[in-house]
Amino acid sequence: MTFISPWFLGGLCVLFVLYYTLPKRAQWPLLLLASLGFYALAGWAALAAMLVTVAASYGIAMHMSKLKIAQKAHVAQHRDSMTRDERKAYNAAQKRRQRGWLIAGLLFNFSLLAAVKIGEALARIDIIPSMIFFVGISYYMFRICGYLIDVFWGKIEVQRNPLKLALFTIFFPYAMIGPISRYHNVADALLNEKRIDWALFGRGLQRMIWGFFKVMVVGFRLLLSINHLRATPGEYSGMFAFFTMLVWGAYLYADFSGAIDISIGIAMCFGIRVEENFISPFRARDIFDYWRRWHITMGTWFRDYVFYPLSVAKFMQKWPTRVKIHIATAVTWFTTGIWHGVAWNFIVWGLSNGVVIMISQELKPLYERFNKRFSFTKTKVYTCFAIVRTFLLLTLIRAFDIYFDVPLTFRHFASFITNPQFGAFFRYFGEHEVWFGLAPLEWLVAALGIAVMIAVPWFRKEEKRRPPAIFWAALVLVIFIFGMYGLGFDMQDFFYMQF
Repeated sequence: MTFISPWFLGGLCVLFVLYYTLPKRAQWPLLLLASLGFYALAGWAALAAMLVTVAASYGIAMHMSKLKIAQKAHVAQHRDSMTRDERKAYNAAQKRRQRGWLIAGLLFNFSLLAAVKIGEALARIDIIPSMIFFVGISYYMFRICGYLIDVFWGKIEVQRNPLKLALFTIFFPYAMIGPISRYHNVADALLNEKRIDWALFGRGLQRMIWGFFKVMVVGFRLLLSINHLRATPGEYSGMFAFFTMLVWGAYLYADFSGAIDISIGIAMCFGIRVEENFISPFRARDIFDYWRRWHITMGTWFRDYVFYPLSVAKFMQKWPTRVKIHIATAVTWFTTGIWHGVAWNFIVWGLSNGVVIMISQELKPLYERFNKRFSFTKTKVYTCFAIVRTFLLLTLIRAFDIYFDVPLTFRHFASFITNPQFGAFFRYFGEHEVWFGLAPLEWLVAALGIAVMIAVPWFRKEEKRRPPAIFWAALVLVIFIFGMYGLGFDMQDFFYMQF
């Protein structure tokens, strides 16, 4: 079942009614039951794996909490009899015990994730039979592992109710595709009793409509062309390959951000605000700005739990600061690639981002001097240039997602120079009635949809003005008329649901 399924939408309407009419103490248990049922539809084996993860993480977090409580009690009881050095040694020993349990929890969870990822990679190349589809495993693993780390660091109090922890882990709007929420950001809203906030409910419905528009009018339409272009990748080099990369970038944004809009909109209808995951990423002026706007919760997770801890690790303290930052950057982006999939294309994609970021860090002083010396860098024209430059750079990096074939991707890059095929590319549109799997009218609809996505940044937090009601009514009409619905899509057709 997916967000666009009529069964899902019908069940969601019933759930909204129950949520706000049943006694308020039943609100979070109702959400838990709905989440378990929703996840069970992805497969009982996947649900069982998720519950094992929650149970193990709950037990480990509770044990770390008991160790902390015992440590504080022991220090308080022996404060007068222990010297400062003895107390310091005791606290260090207890911290090591807690760290050991944290490492055990992380190893357990990430070993399960690694087994699934490796199995999926082997199944993709037909070494083993296709595996059970463990939908959303990367997302709930990162949520629960972030929870364990925060408990260890003392940033949050341990959740003593395992059912409440399960709800945080698999709350159905973000169960399959994110955002990767932090416990301290959503726990109160998830678990506290609440009355209906009609203004928030209305904004949630608008957010869902916006997401349906992106996914059904733009994303699914472009997916048909992407599937056509990927079916015979060797035939499309030069300008054809570059066009494929542009279409892929538009599809990826429409598909992923649209699904996230639906996810956030559903949560808002329940009175729950979750973190934003996209803030106008194609307005980014450099790669740092881009990753502050694209898949934000994933980026902040890797920054807080991989980059920062690694950059201040004891074994690197004697190294120069610049070396530490580059090592931490390389490791962070390598693991980011692995998170997307155990395959060379994802690893190269991650490392490519890391290399560009490290080069940009090294050139930052030069950029700053250049910007101070030349005033035109503050003009709108230069800003547009920076946006286009960043977009093209990220378009090339995203190409590693398209073919799952690194050598082929590099051959396509080389063909931009060795065999650009400008003439053949432009003649193609005159010689064919169907362009790369879509009729011209379908391309017009997709192009207008992309223009609307770019022109209506209503979903940004800082945007105070919102489109009038007639806009949303028109958007619903557009979805019914032009939405690619009922074509046999399922949850696996959402690209980021594969992680």
